[in-house]
Amino acid sequence: MTYFLRHFFLVATLSIIFSFVSKAQEIQSFGLENVGTKLSYIEDKKASFSLAEVQQMSDSAFKQGTQKILNFGNTSSAWWVKIKYISPPHFQVHLVIDAPNIEYINAYITDLGNKTVQFQTGSLVKKSPNWTIGSNFTLKLPVTQVVEQKTIYLRLKSNNILLAPVKLASSENIISTPPINEGIEYIYIGLLIGLLLFNLFVFVSIKDVTYLYYVLYVFTLSCYILLYLRGYSFIFGDNFRIFLNTYPHALMGLSLLTLLVFSSKFLHLETTAPWIKKMFYVIGCFGILLFFTSILGFKQVASTITQLLSFISALIIWVAGIIAFRKGIKPAKYFIIAWSLILVSTIIVTFSLGGLIVQNEFSVQLVPVATIIELLLLSFALGDRYKEIMQAEKNLREENFILIKTQNQRLEESVKERTLQLSSTINELEVSNAVKNQLFSIIAHDLKSPLNSLMGILSLNDMQALTSDELRMLLAENKKTIGSINDTLNNLLHWAKDQMNGMVTQRDNFSLKLMLDELIPLYTPLIKMKAIRIQMSIEDEGMVVADRDQINLVIRNLIDNAIKFTPIGGKIDFTLLPIDATIFFSIENEIDSQTEIVMENLQGEKIVTSTYGTKNERGVGLGLLLCHEYINNNNSMLQIDLDGKVIKFSFSLHTSPI
Repeated sequence: MTYFLRHFFLVATLSIIFSFVSKAQEIQSFGLENVGTKLSYIEDKKASFSLAEVQQMSDSAFKQGTQKILNFGNTSSAWWVKIKYISPPHFQVHLVIDAPNIEYINAYITDLGNKTVQFQTGSLVKKSPNWTIGSNFTLKLPVTQVVEQKTIYLRLKSNNILLAPVKLASSENIISTPPINEGIEYIYIGLLIGLLLFNLFVFVSIKDVTYLYYVLYVFTLSCYILLYLRGYSFIFGDNFRIFLNTYPHALMGLSLLTLLVFSSKFLHLETTAPWIKKMFYVIGCFGILLFFTSILGFKQVASTITQLLSFISALIIWVAGIIAFRKGIKPAKYFIIAWSLILVSTIIVTFSLGGLIVQNEFSVQLVPVATIIELLLLSFALGDRYKEIMQAEKNLREENFILIKTQNQRLEESVKERTLQLSSTINELEVSNAVKNQLFSIIAHDLKSPLNSLMGILSLNDMQALTSDELRMLLAENKKTIGSINDTLNNLLHWAKDQMNGMVTQRDNFSLKLMLDELIPLYTPLIKMKAIRIQMSIEDEGMVVADRDQINLVIRNLIDNAIKFTPIGGKIDFTLLPIDATIFFSIENEIDSQTEIVMENLQGEKIVTSTYGTKNERGVGLGLLLCHEYINNNNSMLQIDLDGKVIKFSFSLHTSPI
């Protein structure tokens, strides 16, 4: 009997349940799913309907939901939603409105005494005891004692885009089956914090203001998405949540401005695309307009501007990235990928809000997910930029190292060169000092002594201490000395002139033969005195290009030396012949067997002690020095050859300018 009664009541209960279920649009599953297709709704354009007026309306006045998530668009109307469900006995059911930014929500439900109770909440309403406010709104529905059909009326009002993901769920499903979007949100919250801190650290490290702009962009955009779109502003209390939801799009305006500054700096638009930068200024003006529209309370207008700017700014930044990449900004490839993704997601969201695409959980999560991927790609771009900066610094360090090394080498070479110059200068000073000493010796002895001797003869003559024969004999002896003094003074004057004014070589065209013909007669008395034989081997007129005065002095000194060292009855040979483009000149003479020739003293590098001639002719060694210098100045070299007791001096002069 007991078994029979149990089955009877079970069948009766099931019959009652099936009778309710047979009625359309009644919800009897509570698995935390969107139930938009099982709801009906009506628009209250003036937001003036009362609950009684709505309850009196027939079912035909309500429009049946066609999407799991109700999408009412950007509206200022109030929307009434009718929800019918089967309440099992002693079963706790929760009403979940999974949208954090609906401004006003009023729920009208009959309690156990069949009395209608109102529960009010919303993003602009402070927390009430019956509602749980988090990233959504959750209301515990009254528990019935028996199986009962319940009707809930929801009044939704928001001067903004109004999406209404409505769910009915049991306590067990809410606890054991957390929404998948919460897991996704935890991931991108962690990523956003990581991106923010990492790039802030990079900015502090390298002081590149581009990273600071990126940090500001991440911060403002994260605040907009997490605190407003995903509803996490409740963490900071009711006052902050209400304030943020009153002026939400001000954050979007700031985010857009920081994005434009960051993109312009990163892509170097000043040089890569100046015309794009002008468009950035225009978009920036609209971003400022969005900011002030939001804080002045025009929330619906600000929402419309936000949707338009999201697409337009994404498109222009995408184009700027392509141009910058083609102009050589390699990290811009991440910009292209990031904003391609944002463009696609913006189009999908726009179409879903416009009803062209069915609104679902994917489209709701698309904006946050696309945004975090965009920020990651932009972070990759900054990482690539950091890599380029480090590579550039490395190259600069290497260049500086090479430069320093090169400069050190140059400095070492310069030091060596200066050391050599200093050594040369010291040598020159030593030579100059030796020359000075030698010249003073010449003046003090070689010039002064003969003059003193002459003065003594003249003094004796004045005192009539000398006979005529003695006077003639003494004057004859001093005549040779006076002639030597004359040659010495002549050479000394030329040398002193070159030392004071610098040696100036003035080349012209003249005949060596003619010059030789003019000089030989001047030395004829000396030649005859020593009975020297002169032999001339001349094959050319000897037209050369050289300094006439310098070559004249050279030949005179060479003739004078030849006469001086040629023994009595000896021979002097003169040779003049053309060789290629030059005229070869040489003077060759015999020397006395007792004369010792030191070749080192004949090189003309310094003034040396002169050697006495065969008849005690005296020189000072200055003439040979001048011969070497003057021949070198005329692009030639004085060659000295000693063969036994025959010495030859020779040089070659060019026949045309070089």
